[in-house]
Amino acid sequence: MVRQLEGKVVVVTGGATGIGKAAALELASKGAKVVIAGRNAERGEAVVEMITDAGGDAVFVQTDVRREPEVRALFQRTLSTFGGVDCLFNNAGVEGVLGPITECPEAACDEVLNTNIKGAFLCMKHAIPAMLEQGGGAIVNTASFVGTVVPFPDAVAYGASKAAVLSMTSSVAAGFADQGIRVYAVCPWITDTPMIDRLTGYQSEAKTQFASINPSGQIATPEDVASVAVAMLAGAPEYENGDAVLVDSGGSTQKVHMPHAL
Repeated sequence: MVRQLEGKVVVVTGGATGIGKAAALELASKGAKVVIAGRNAERGEAVVEMITDAGGDAVFVQTDVRREPEVRALFQRTLSTFGGVDCLFNNAGVEGVLGPITECPEAACDEVLNTNIKGAFLCMKHAIPAMLEQGGGAIVNTASFVGTVVPFPDAVAYGASKAAVLSMTSSVAAGFADQGIRVYAVCPWITDTPMIDRLTGYQSEAKTQFASINPSGQIATPEDVASVAVAMLAGAPEYENGDAVLVDSGGSTQKVHMPHAL
């Protein structure tokens, strides 16, 4: 898959930590030009430095995906720097707070829905015109096992947001299939990221208990998920346009039943 990604321009939102960081590093290792988008400039620039020190090509663009002017500026910067947009890894997301729906603060609900749904929506909205200018492209959206195959009563807003990401994935895949745009979703099981650290209060024992949810019984790594996302972006034949795939320790496990593009 090195050949398919060599010289491609890939935007990675939430690219400064966790799954996004792992994907950015793998993409760069395969010859892609990587645009890392995120809110934390220090962490984002550190990933850029890792890529450039290894001989790769990357830039960081400070972006809050909840704000359309910033998303528009992200893609304008990408076009002015690299001349095009081939791929988007729509990975930025937040978990909110754990607890029953009756105890979820309105502000926490707003942050989850605005980041995970509106942010993914806006990034696709502004990426697709740039992709169409050059005849097509590929998008991978980060969803979750939550809201797909396992209900999570203490993460209602998060699960709802990720179910919405799956709906957008299948709709956009169907809507742009005849124009050369491929759209997929990765649905990580419990993964060893800063998000799970926050949810478990940075307690390793709690993290291990969370990992028992996974079919493998082991916590997935950011690299496990990133490798599937990168394969999708590269056009690996095992993934069809519109696919949503659960990812556990070791890689993909099963596809989520989703309507496919005609």
